[in-house]
Amino acid sequence: MKKILLIPLLLLLIQGISYAKNGKSGLDKMSLSVLYVGYDPAKAKPEHINYYSTSAAAINEAWKTRMADFKAFLLIRFSKVEVVDVRDYNAAMSDKVDVTIMDAGPVKLPVGFNRPMILMHEMAPNVGMPIGLKFDWYCQCLEDDALNIKTSHPIFNTPVRVKLTLVTRSTPGSFYNGFQGAKTPKEMPMWKVVKDDPTSKDKYIIGMVAHGEGFNDSPDAESISGGVCLKNAEAVALGRHGNYFMWGFSASPNHMTDEAKDVFVNAVCYIKKFDHQPPIMKKVQIENREWVDEMLYRTDKDLYNKALIARKEGNARLLKMQEELRSRKAKGEDIGRGNEGLLHMPVTNDVESFADYLKDWTGSDMVAKFDTNTNAYHRYYRDNLEYFYPADPYSLQVDADAQKLGISNRKVELLEKCIQLWEKGQDTALAKRVLERYTTAKFATAAEWKTWLTKNKPNLYYTESGGFKFMVNTYKTATTAIKPTNSTNVKLVNVAVPTLADPVVISAQIVAGDVGKKNVEIDAAILKGWHIYAYVPQDSPFIVTQPSIELPEGVKSSEWQSSAGTPLIGGEGMFVWENKASFKTAVDASALKPGMVIRCSLFYQVCDNNKCFPPKKKIVVVTVI
Repeated sequence: MKKILLIPLLLLLIQGISYAKNGKSGLDKMSLSVLYVGYDPAKAKPEHINYYSTSAAAINEAWKTRMADFKAFLLIRFSKVEVVDVRDYNAAMSDKVDVTIMDAGPVKLPVGFNRPMILMHEMAPNVGMPIGLKFDWYCQCLEDDALNIKTSHPIFNTPVRVKLTLVTRSTPGSFYNGFQGAKTPKEMPMWKVVKDDPTSKDKYIIGMVAHGEGFNDSPDAESISGGVCLKNAEAVALGRHGNYFMWGFSASPNHMTDEAKDVFVNAVCYIKKFDHQPPIMKKVQIENREWVDEMLYRTDKDLYNKALIARKEGNARLLKMQEELRSRKAKGEDIGRGNEGLLHMPVTNDVESFADYLKDWTGSDMVAKFDTNTNAYHRYYRDNLEYFYPADPYSLQVDADAQKLGISNRKVELLEKCIQLWEKGQDTALAKRVLERYTTAKFATAAEWKTWLTKNKPNLYYTESGGFKFMVNTYKTATTAIKPTNSTNVKLVNVAVPTLADPVVISAQIVAGDVGKKNVEIDAAILKGWHIYAYVPQDSPFIVTQPSIELPEGVKSSEWQSSAGTPLIGGEGMFVWENKASFKTAVDASALKPGMVIRCSLFYQVCDNNKCFPPKKKIVVVTVI
């Protein structure tokens, strides 16, 4: 009898260690200490806030209320809670708590930081990209619902078992804009994370998604859920990489559904398990082998013809919108700055040839080889599927060495074959190139390579996001801290042409205008296959391109005029500039004096069909001569 009584007493003792009861809420407090890092509204408002919305009022509301909202919620659910303004935060504070919730920036973590941290919305790429996390900046366009959910994952089941309310809804239209569209269902089960607020006129803070391609290709990372966004179904809204957890949704507790609150609590508890377990690899490669599927999809004459039709339909919509805006303006209505730009944007029906279309997607060399023979393109991509490897982080090329050996570069047999060749003294230069190309190791002899492979083969994994490499899984044993990489913010220093690392280059000049006028012109050269936004619908999260100018005192300028934008295929109601864009404003020539300095800038967001860069502002200084 005593033994029987001891069992429930022991269970109660264990529960007492793990939880503390909160009588007011009836919820169990988790025995964890949590640090929330945000903006303290008692301090001066920062010039830049890491919240994004199409509504300035929503951003202001978030700045004023998020810290208090999180504090009140966390105090109900956890045994110890601290809050701190991000400007007062340092990494040593995270050493004194179990989990840190990073909701504001900027923040710089030391090399080797390995404490559990939840990165909210934009903070996921802001913190993650410089240190090689898989939380890259795919798109700041995550809305209110999750989809493609791994419902068996611990964050939905423990310590709080959450019965998710899944509602089948229409699949977002953007999910069909690419090769994945053919296998994407018309409807998908979705789970509401950010609750609806019918009384609010303003859209709340917009969330963030990361690339899903390659997210799960290393043992230290896991994609848990996607979300409704303007990218594809693979985009990651909830995921983990090492000791970091990405919570891409934007809502503070007052804006979360009750189910989402419980899942958030579970996520805090879950990431605690990865204390002192930093990532063992860093993401260095954006483009992966799914690019081949995309090329097979894009090099299609029917798709090109559909694009021509869509462009004509888009131009017709633009003309109708301009007519409506002119009518509203004639009645004395203030149509707003964005609509003024749309009203003055010219319309062009110019279209590129199919050969130029293929050149945009595949490059001049491919068109020189195959012209417009789509079967030849498809045969090339399929025949070389197993031999593509990085030319740079954003593009792939065929590995002639792997192709010569006839072995897939994602099979360990390729490494074994090269060691065998080296041992026999055959093609030793090729063998050495391949071994170093597809691993992070470096040895002087075939014997050393053989010893390394024999020892590590059971723990090898292949990662494309890590650079198309075979790496050793040390995740359950010793781990290596990630060293910071260079920031993705590229400074414009004597750059003449756009590149994959920096797809937009701007320049400015002063040229002759109408009688008595000079035109200040800003020109943007845009890498083929990329675009910047000329117009987006009101609730779209994408950034409309904005030229601006700082003139000497007493000099005035006219309204900006732009070159013609074109309808974005797959982007309902959006217009973009591709290849190049120009903006001009007129000033009085008599007011300009030699030596005067004019500062021109362009604020924009550049995207291709698969990814977006964070919004950026570039400045060019022009001197009057």
